[in-house]
Amino acid sequence: MTVALQQTLLVPAVPVLPAQLGVSSTVVSWAVTSTLLTGAIATPIISKLSDNLGRRRMLLLAMAITLLGSILAPLGGATLLIIGRALQGVGTALVPVAMAQMRDSLPAHRVPGALSILSATLGVGGGIGIPLGGAITAAFNWQALFVVSALLSAASMALIIAVLPATAPRQGHRFDFGGAVLLSLGLVALLLGISQGNAWGWGSFATIGAFLVALLALAAWGAIEVRVADPLVDLKTSAIQQILLTNIASFLMGLLMFTNLLSTTIELQNPVARGGFGWSTTAAGMAMLPNALAMFVVAPLTSNLARRIPANRILIIGAVVTALGYALRLIPVTSGFWLVGWATIIGFGVGIGYAALPMLIVRYAPSHQIGEANGVNALVRAIGTAVASSMVATIVAAFADSGSINTAVMTISIVAIIVAIITMGVAYGAQEGSEE
Repeated sequence: MTVALQQTLLVPAVPVLPAQLGVSSTVVSWAVTSTLLTGAIATPIISKLSDNLGRRRMLLLAMAITLLGSILAPLGGATLLIIGRALQGVGTALVPVAMAQMRDSLPAHRVPGALSILSATLGVGGGIGIPLGGAITAAFNWQALFVVSALLSAASMALIIAVLPATAPRQGHRFDFGGAVLLSLGLVALLLGISQGNAWGWGSFATIGAFLVALLALAAWGAIEVRVADPLVDLKTSAIQQILLTNIASFLMGLLMFTNLLSTTIELQNPVARGGFGWSTTAAGMAMLPNALAMFVVAPLTSNLARRIPANRILIIGAVVTALGYALRLIPVTSGFWLVGWATIIGFGVGIGYAALPMLIVRYAPSHQIGEANGVNALVRAIGTAVASSMVATIVAAFADSGSINTAVMTISIVAIIVAIITMGVAYGAQEGSEE
């Protein structure tokens, strides 16, 4: 919850930071991008180390770095803010390690329910970050956001120390430094191209160059991984049909979740004259609370459902509900409260899908690679959210000259429906019957 909250807590303050820090909005945007980049690098590395060195050590390391970032970010100007946010991004790696810890610590019949609730906290944390961040910024200042982050990080570390058991490191395993460097380079280049493509221009030298570097680095990384004895990511495990399709579904669900968050707040905040509803930033942020609550409420229901039907069918149900929510958004409405209702239905669907994803990973990944497998799954979900951000920005910009936000939102909704349908097909392909 703490890690997910920090991903969106700063968002409401971004518009006021350029004036307060005396820098351009482009510089401030790196406070958001840096978190994404370091999270992408840290997730597979810390997940792998958790399999070899122990979950508790890596959980504490990730949260300690997050705490350090929370302390540094408000102490100076834009440079310290960006560095602090980059350090906070390392906390993203905590999520897959926590999922692996649940598999290690709990009896088998409790794992699905625990994973459902943990997955739900990702949506809840991200959902409440915007309204909470807006309220804190309005009542105090942007520096207070990092005070809250620091307190939550410190409390999390205390709980990890008090509750989680220590485990002995696995012997005889070397860390794949070459694979880590190439994967980090490839992911940074890929995410830079995705996140900055709209600002740089999709046909610009910088964007094309970033994608080219990503392609070459990831290709070299893949060639190395199949040859080393103890790879950073076991591509043979990742190629197992159920694991591969679950990772694809994770990317698609991440895209659907963040698209809902962005498109809803954009439509609510746009002026009435442009087809929006003219809500304030704070009101639009508060409007996402029902969406976050929906994701949390659905978690125990999903865990009960998992005792009766396979996890891939739960994922299909989540995709169906998500598609229904986006289909309802195609209906013209005169009140923003209807839009909040449709966004909440999407939240229910995404919550169901999110709960199913770690169940599939835990079921099919080898026990000694649970942290690594969950790390890859969390990584592709983060890439999905980055793609969602660029997709929404690109579509909104493409229809900016029309003078109305409605066409852009309808286009986004149609694309999301198609993505949800694809997710249903991917989930069907991950059916447990193929294990036989």
